[in-house]
Order: sequence, then C-alpha cells, then structure tokens
Amino acid sequence: MGSETVNVGVIGAGAIGSVHADNLTRRTRGATVTAVTDIDDEKANAVAAACEGARVYTDAGDLIAAPGVDAVLIASTDATHADFTISCLKAGKPVLCEKPLATTLADAERVLRAELAAGRRLAQVGFMRQYDQAHRDLYNLLKTGDIGAALKFRSVHINPLFSRVLTIDSVITNSLIHDIHSARWIMGEEISSAYVQWLPVDPARPRGARLADIQVIFESGALGSLEYNGDSGYGYEVTVEVTGETGSVRTASHPSPSLRQSGTLSRAITPNWPERFAQAYIDEVQDWINAIRRNEATGPSAWDGYMSLVVADASIRSAETGGPQPISASARPSLY
Repeated sequence: MGSETVNVGVIGAGAIGSVHADNLTRRTRGATVTAVTDIDDEKANAVAAACEGARVYTDAGDLIAAPGVDAVLIASTDATHADFTISCLKAGKPVLCEKPLATTLADAERVLRAELAAGRRLAQVGFMRQYDQAHRDLYNLLKTGDIGAALKFRSVHINPLFSRVLTIDSVITNSLIHDIHSARWIMGEEISSAYVQWLPVDPARPRGARLADIQVIFESGALGSLEYNGDSGYGYEVTVEVTGETGSVRTASHPSPSLRQSGTLSRAITPNWPERFAQAYIDEVQDWINAIRRNEATGPSAWDGYMSLVVADASIRSAETGGPQPISASARPSLY
C-alpha cells in the first residue's frame, strides 16, 4: 500500500475492541477506523462516534466486504473468530484477530487451510505479550546464549478477582492461551506434552477453576510450568522466568517505582490487564499497520494461533482424563 493510510474495520466494540479502536484512531500512524460493527448497537455507535465518523455496520460480512475497509480487526466473541477470519482471508484483506484464533482445534485448522489456500500470510493473532517490552527484553537476552540452553520455562498469570468464574476449559482457551504462545515463542520450539491440574472454586462447581497449572515438556526435553490464578485478591501480574544451563532470566514484575516509607518497602501493582499491557496493545497495532503498508506480514501468525490451540486441545484432554497428553501436529508449512 506504500504510504497510504490503512482504513480499518473493527468487529466487536466491547472492552478490547474499544481499546483497539481508540489506539488505531489516536495512537497509530497511518491508520484510520472507517467501520465498526457489534451485536450491541449502542456500543457500536459509541465506538464509531469516538472514531470520528466511522460508519456503523449491522452485519460483519458487509463490513469485511466494504470497499472502504482495507483491513479488519476482530475483537468479537471468541466463537466468531474463526469464521470472521476466514471471511477476511477469502476477501484478501489483512486481519488482526484477537486471541484465541478459534475455540476448537477443528476451527483453527479451517483458518489455517484458508490462509494456505490464499497463498500468502494475511492473518495475525492478538498475542500482544510478544510486543510487551518486559517479554521482549527477556526474549532478546535469552537469544544471546549468555545463560546457555534453556532448561525450564515458567510463567505466572495472576488476575485480581473473578469477574466471572471460568471453567477449566475456558481458562485454558481464553487465559492460558497467552502463556502457551509465550512459551512457544520464547523457547523457540514446540511443546510435546501437557499435563493439567487445577483447584475448583468450590465443590458445587467442580469444573470452575480458581487456580490451574499446565506442566509441559518441550521437544528438546526442556520443562515448563504455566500457572493461572483467577482470584488473587490483590492485582494483576504476568511474569516469565527461564532457567538456563549457566543462569536464569526473569521479567521485571512491576513497572512501578519502589517506595520506602515508615519502615516498609512497597511497589504498586497494576489493577488489571488494560493498564499492564497498555503500551503493548499500541505497539501491536502499530506494527500490524506498518506491515500492511509494506505489503508484508509480521507478528504472531495463523500457525501460532493454530499451534496454541493444538496445545490447548491436549491440555483440555488432560483435564478430562487426569493424565498427561502427548501433542502432535503436522509439519510447519513453508508459508510460516
């Protein structure tokens, strides 16, 4: 597209959709939001008005097909992601789809086949931690080889309190999916097995997960632990640590300064994900727009979205059977 402005259509005007629309409108060079749709007309109209003249569509298919839309950002409910992404691929339009790429492995495979049929990368998946500076710093340090080969990956994903109780299946596909991608990206290899354990919220809701852990083994034999806490009661944290042969590296836990006062040492903790990853979301859409203008594709791919669901599918089977589950997938296509 050269130096032209990218006209973006946003599907989904909820919490994350409104964040993306605002970032595209006010904090992204070379982009403008020209179209918005949501099943809630009030939300769609509010976001469109905030985007200074974007048109409201009542049908996502019409938005995708609109000649005034060059690219599409999907932030609708998870169950719609696969079909909307496939529609974008068939229309030949770049698409940034929020995680997860799909809610089932079968649907993720459909997306992958559609992009392979298109013959070029058009889809990016919203694993925004890949744009978080703390994660990137750890990734870059690990790649220097200063701590030798990576022996273990550990991530901790802590939420402040329940906004809604998720089943263990939803925890895996909606929250731990981020950690699954981070593990694959940072370690630079695939996961070969997964074993899930979790603590229920209460006996009356045995599938409702308060705390969960996925123990993984990577193809090299390295170990991994992906921990989720749905109700910490104190704030939002995401940390990653990698143990190597000659040392270890860990992300900084908090961006806030240390406070020493009245015999105490303290640091503020971010209240929730919009504050913790605010800059990462901005950098994510800017990188996406820059790539579109260069007629390129960067960032987490449809293959990453698919493989994260391969691991998630095995993890759900582990939760059902109570034992570790092997993971196998087809060879990585040359497109990726």
